[in-house]
Amino acid sequence: KEYVEVLEKKSQRLKVLIEDLFEISKAGSGNVKLELMDVDVVNLFKQVKLELEDKIKKADLDFRCSYPEEKLTVRLDSQKTYRIFENLLVNIVKYTRVFIEILREDDQAVIRMKNISEQELNIQGQELTERFVRGDASRNTEGAGLGLAIVKSFVELQGGEFGIEIDGDLFKTQVRFRDLC
Repeated sequence: KEYVEVLEKKSQRLKVLIEDLFEISKAGSGNVKLELMDVDVVNLFKQVKLELEDKIKKADLDFRCSYPEEKLTVRLDSQKTYRIFENLLVNIVKYTRVFIEILREDDQAVIRMKNISEQELNIQGQELTERFVRGDASRNTEGAGLGLAIVKSFVELQGGEFGIEIDGDLFKTQVRFRDLC
């Protein structure tokens, strides 16, 4: 029975991995049809965070969020943008204190996330957006190193910019979308 449970768990993980690879390949080839609509990025982010609340509580994270009072609406694909926020938040759950800032800068919506890792990260930020690259090679937890690659693909597919900066144990990501509605 234990072997069957292990096989079931591993087969589910393999299924998710294959689906993620398929998504990245489609996005990289430009073979994705975007369903563009006016998306309030603040409300969408709050929705994703709320849906991940169990994981966040289990990780005992200290979230410090800063949101604008007004709507921050951008013409985006809501499902792809949901996935961007979900992948970034799931990545953050592996750390301790989290700072999130969503703001308007000129004609852009900017989403910044900063968190402190348990250990110093000895890797260049942009390397983490490559497929199968993980910040801690010795980590033996869930994830295959595709989350940030998916984020980068989906952000760029929607005409945005995605960047990562690492300074010792401080991990910073930034998503920028142009042309606010």
